[in-house]
Amino acid sequence: MTKKIISVVSAAAALALVLTGCAGKGGGTDPVKADASGALPITIGYTALGAGYSDLYVAQDEGIFAKHGLKVTLSRLNDSSQLVAALSSNSVNIGVGVAADTAAAIMKGSDLKYVAMSEPHYNLEMWASPDIKTIKDLKGKKVAISSPGSQSDFGLTDLLEANGMKREDVQAVFVKSVPAEVAALGSGAVSALLTQPPNGTQSREKGAHRLASLADLQFPLGAYTVQNKFLQNNREAVKRFYAAEAESLQYLRSHKPETVKAIKKYSGVQSDELAQYAYDFFLTVWSQTPEVEPKVIKQAFDEAAHNAKKSPPADVTQYIDSTLAAA
Repeated sequence: MTKKIISVVSAAAALALVLTGCAGKGGGTDPVKADASGALPITIGYTALGAGYSDLYVAQDEGIFAKHGLKVTLSRLNDSSQLVAALSSNSVNIGVGVAADTAAAIMKGSDLKYVAMSEPHYNLEMWASPDIKTIKDLKGKKVAISSPGSQSDFGLTDLLEANGMKREDVQAVFVKSVPAEVAALGSGAVSALLTQPPNGTQSREKGAHRLASLADLQFPLGAYTVQNKFLQNNREAVKRFYAAEAESLQYLRSHKPETVKAIKKYSGVQSDELAQYAYDFFLTVWSQTPEVEPKVIKQAFDEAAHNAKKSPPADVTQYIDSTLAAA
């Protein structure tokens, strides 16, 4: 599939300068020092508001990270364009988001490794105004998405192409945040939005209806990435993270009440109904294990190479550490 994604290199570079001053708080690639209890401190950055990162939420709130000897700080970045900048500036040790962003950085020389994956599919839904009955009805209309290079940016292209349309058939409106997307649809400024539940689902309260789900489309999302130097100097910490992530992904499936509670806390949506809706949706998206699938990472590099008009690497396994599950 062709992708025409706007470059955000300059914005990421500028952010890197800002974040450099924050590197002292849990960042850096040097060996981390355990606290008095033996817990290793790490900072994990994630890139979107919603239920998609419930693996992180429950691992933090239900003591799974602590059980595995980690003292974790969760840091929500404003959008996916900040992921590489946050890793490069050492403001986060592990970053999770759209793999195509980190693949693009690797192709430009960043020394990054994929260490885990929580979502190998899109976690998006499209909600539309009542007059939009099919995807083809969007031709010539405005669609709200978050930011260039985000999951919703890629998702809009894939959804249109899956329905025999081109990206140019609609006008993408970058509104930066999910609340802004919901507000834009509610006001009639756009005809549809594309985002993850439960936040986008709120638009149904203003008459919108779900037009499409992208959960059945493979997409390299939920890719946990580290600087290779951090991995080399802190392999034990990353192994503990991988073990905690494996437990958390199983915990999600067997602890619905606790997960729904976490979704409400971290997404800002207070409705039990919406949080449960999001939980049921994500059961079809979350991985069973944190194993990084080379075919999914290959898709990320293919995306990045297409956008950069370059050839993708022949062997993507060199950018994946597949040994972390070993005892």
